[in-house]
Amino acid sequence: MNLHFPIYLDYSATTPVDPRVAATMIPYLTEKFGNPASRSHAYGWVAEEAVERARGQVAALVNADPKEIVWTSGATESNNLALKGAANFYQGKGKHVVTVMTEHK
Repeated sequence: MNLHFPIYLDYSATTPVDPRVAATMIPYLTEKFGNPASRSHAYGWVAEEAVERARGQVAALVNADPKEIVWTSGATESNNLALKGAANFYQGKGKHVVTVMTEHK
């Protein structure tokens, strides 16, 4: 079998967007493009409503409270949040976090 097209193997960096997600996002990329943190105008309000609706949908999907869903900028921020949370939770057990050099480059 001869393959004549590239095979993408960097899924840890980015993945194709599910067509259903893309279809849902199109209005927010073209006409409803406000910043959800900008609450002083209609564009921001619409964007904030969309983010909160998405938070509720994700929470329902994983059987969580919407307040438990946290958006981060990427893996590094997510990992820091998780590690700091775990360290805080277990702070009474000791003052060391053990990891290995191969954990993340």
